[in-house]
Amino acid sequence: MKKTMMALLALGAGSVPAAAQTAGGVTLYGLIDTAVRYSTHEDAAGNSRTQLGDGALTGSRWGVRGSEDLGGGTKAWFILESGFFPDTGGSQQGGRLFGRTAAVGLEGAYGKLALGRQYTLAHEVLSSYEAMAFANNSIVGYQGGNYTGLRYDNTIKYIKSFGGLQAAAAYTFGEVPGSLKTGSAAAGSLVYGSGPFEVGAVYQQTQNVTSAYFGAVPAALASKQTVWGLGGTWKAARAQYYLGYTNNRLDVADYRNQAAYAGARYNLNDALALIGTVQYDWLRHAGQGGKRLTTAGMLMYSFSKRTDVYLEVDYTNLQGQWIALNSAPAFANSGNTYGNGTRLGAMAGMRHKF
Repeated sequence: MKKTMMALLALGAGSVPAAAQTAGGVTLYGLIDTAVRYSTHEDAAGNSRTQLGDGALTGSRWGVRGSEDLGGGTKAWFILESGFFPDTGGSQQGGRLFGRTAAVGLEGAYGKLALGRQYTLAHEVLSSYEAMAFANNSIVGYQGGNYTGLRYDNTIKYIKSFGGLQAAAAYTFGEVPGSLKTGSAAAGSLVYGSGPFEVGAVYQQTQNVTSAYFGAVPAALASKQTVWGLGGTWKAARAQYYLGYTNNRLDVADYRNQAAYAGARYNLNDALALIGTVQYDWLRHAGQGGKRLTTAGMLMYSFSKRTDVYLEVDYTNLQGQWIALNSAPAFANSGNTYGNGTRLGAMAGMRHKF
């Protein structure tokens, strides 16, 4: 079993950077991923845009992590990880110093306990079954965050393996005076792996969701968001295949999404890899429907374990309520299509890990 969630909890989602060990058992590590992107329909007039920005698959970051052996098979550990924009050097995650991860915990034969700002269980599990791991490029990775929550503050998470089966639970404190439930979240997951196969499922419920859903839910319509999903992977020789499903619902705001996705990664040789994904989403809101088709392909060449270059192409087609949602003024990320029903994009980028 590839221990999907243990690896994500320890190292964060996406590619694992190389690392430099320093004195005191603390490791400094990072990743810089940047690309030139051309995309159509980048304003209401339908104009195209060329820009230098963040990477296709992985966000740029730097961090420190470390651990201490406490004896008896138990160790203490921590991770502090900061995201930044490689084109400007500015901080991501709203300017937080350690906006990607800020967690401390214990690990032993009893399992792994983590406390702090960390990835949600929904994101850790479901991104493992999408070929681009809900890509950093918002038009392709629209599910990450908007459905899964991506990261939550004030979270306790526990993971325990039983042979090939891995169980996990997480609880996020809302920290609202007089109410334990307001702003809180709870989740549970099961992942099973045997040989080349892995399957997993997750259920997550978050209270009082507003801007986390594409910025489309105002405070007056704060909603309970219920997300569940399942998926699997299969490795065969040089290929790995992905299949997943996400079901997302907001009660008061009345949004319902079902997303199915399939993809593959094929290693043409030791240096050259091809990644492809297809995602189809059914939206229902206020009695009206909408559909979304997003496809993306990437050819990646690795000069070494630390440095690679890539070419990426993506295409999105929106219909009905999906155009209204995707074009909302509050939809302030690069996935906004400004009332247009399609977008074609292409990227050429470089990624370096340290």
